[in-house]
Amino acid sequence: MMKNNQTSFFDKLYNPIVQAVVVFGLSLLVMVVLLILKNTDTSDIDNRIYWVVAGASILFYALFNSVISLAVADMNQYWLRSTASYAVLMVVCGALAYLFSSLTMTEAGSFKWIFMVLTFGYLLFLSIMRFMRKVVQIAQSEDDKWMGRLKK
Repeated sequence: MMKNNQTSFFDKLYNPIVQAVVVFGLSLLVMVVLLILKNTDTSDIDNRIYWVVAGASILFYALFNSVISLAVADMNQYWLRSTASYAVLMVVCGALAYLFSSLTMTEAGSFKWIFMVLTFGYLLFLSIMRFMRKVVQIAQSEDDKWMGRLKK
């Protein structure tokens, strides 16, 4: 009998690198669509919109990645891969926004501060999820102790 080693796409989303690649793909798609719309004469799109898309993509990754962290087995490994993926995603999305808009982060407005706030928020989200997971583990171990005492 053959063993089924196929995993679903959703199982692969537990990998922070795959999450970052998916978010990058969505970001690139939105930026290309905005570029096409901008090149038509019917729309007037400001160049800073690409920086908004980059920031929104990073925020989406931060939220999604933090929530997924509740379900992983090895939290330390996940944190390492998540923070590295976040840093790469931030640089790549920023580079994309620069390429599409021809504006640096400081020329686009206050996006330097927005990215700093997003980074602080991301680390805070991960810390909150880790704390929540620890609380649940402690509650489960206490529950197991009580159940063991009740059976005796």
